[in-house]
Amino acid sequence: MAEPTSCCTLPGGYCARVDTLFNMPGVHVLEVVWRERSGRIPAGLRLLVETDPGETGCRGCGVIAIGHGRRLRRLHDIPAFGAPVELVWRQRRYRCAEPACPVRGFSEDHLLAGPRAKLTTRAAWWAISCIQRDTASVAAVARRLGVDWHTVWDAIRPLLAELADDPERLAGVDTLGVDEHIVRHEALLVRMEVGDLDRFAVAAARWSWRQPVPGETLGSGGSSRDKVRAVRHYRTGRAW
Repeated sequence: MAEPTSCCTLPGGYCARVDTLFNMPGVHVLEVVWRERSGRIPAGLRLLVETDPGETGCRGCGVIAIGHGRRLRRLHDIPAFGAPVELVWRQRRYRCAEPACPVRGFSEDHLLAGPRAKLTTRAAWWAISCIQRDTASVAAVARRLGVDWHTVWDAIRPLLAELADDPERLAGVDTLGVDEHIVRHEALLVRMEVGDLDRFAVAAARWSWRQPVPGETLGSGGSSRDKVRAVRHYRTGRAW
């Protein structure tokens, strides 16, 4: 037969197959287009998405909020089919109907992305996994995401700091050591006042983030030049 066999079985006209490919609970894909290369912006996919409809309470008083339009929020997600993915989130806006409430307007919250984030939450963790598993640099991950270095680093830095502060991360580890690259630049680290290896590991996450296991060295891998540059950026905030 010549008729199309595609199906959109979800309520609201959402396509179940496309939502399965996107694999984000509570988020539905409305449109998929191919974005041509423009200047420094690489070619890739652009997805228009929105969350499940439903009632939302005011953050201040809990009264059911009233819909107050939407705003288009641009994010970057994990690559798909070898191409960078840009998300355009139709984020809902609300206003409180309670006159005595100090909260006036606010945007919906979702695990898709945090406030003012440029990467989705899963893209930030994906970047960390690439650095940890494949020893990729932040610059290499940024190229795959279609963003610049600072966008990736700003997204993963608080997550790395959270991992470093987790005491369970060192469970079962008796000894921490350093490789010859770190020893070679010991004087530089002292001048930069990097006092402990955990914090150095956060700075060094540009090239490697390793979960230590018994008998393994913390901070191994990567070139000595990259490590020095990582520490310099961590301490001063200057560009690489």
